[in-house]
Amino acid sequence: MQAEQYNVDEMATLVDEQRAIFNPDQAAAFDAVLESITNNQGHLFFIHAAVSCGKTFLCNTIAGEVRRRGQIALCVALFGIAALLLDRRRSHSCFKIPLSIHEDSVAGLRCNSYMFPVLQQTKVIIWDKVPMQHKYDIDAVDQCLRDLLEVSDHLHLIALELIYYLE
Repeated sequence: MQAEQYNVDEMATLVDEQRAIFNPDQAAAFDAVLESITNNQGHLFFIHAAVSCGKTFLCNTIAGEVRRRGQIALCVALFGIAALLLDRRRSHSCFKIPLSIHEDSVAGLRCNSYMFPVLQQTKVIIWDKVPMQHKYDIDAVDQCLRDLLEVSDHLHLIALELIYYLE
């Protein structure tokens, strides 16, 4: 996987246009997430709402703002179609989550994997369809990232339904 390059000026214009049409709940969520990211507060955000309420729009704007700042926003989804439609990667392939999962499983990412340098620089992980993911999948990724990145606390995640952001 290659790190994607974004035109900062285009990203800034897009983010500004999208923020201008946020409803009050979207604006409050955006501000809370960005404050946490900016101040390295390490919060987990779960964004849940009915269909067509703007969750994807909000998360794409958050990712855009992070990228506008020259940082990495890693977006993943459980299903292939969501990954394709929403410019995200599939969570199992991105994090090397074992297909046969159990309580003590750890995701298969290693220091010599192509994802390691990307994860070292990642500021936020946006994880779509997290409620449909098995609990052990999330635990396996959390443990793997803590081991790889040598952090003792839980990492920072936002859930589009999940956003995880890293210090």
